[in-house]
Amino acid sequence: MVDELSELIELLDQDHSPETNGRMAVCRRCGFRAVSQAGEHHVLLEGQAARAKAWLGGQATANRLTKAREALDT
Repeated sequence: MVDELSELIELLDQDHSPETNGRMAVCRRCGFRAVSQAGEHHVLLEGQAARAKAWLGGQATANRLTKAREALDT
């Protein structure tokens, strides 16, 4: 389980850097916690693996749709 969480954290960090408001260590973009208020890395708790997978899957779908729209526009 720890390896899975580490992998998901890495995928979230690759997708985007945590965007915090500077007061709370929560990413505005995905809603997951960050290491610090500065937003250095994401942090996942044990029960958040399924939600993280769903969020990353949604992002992958959105990226594919954006690319398809761009291909149709050209």
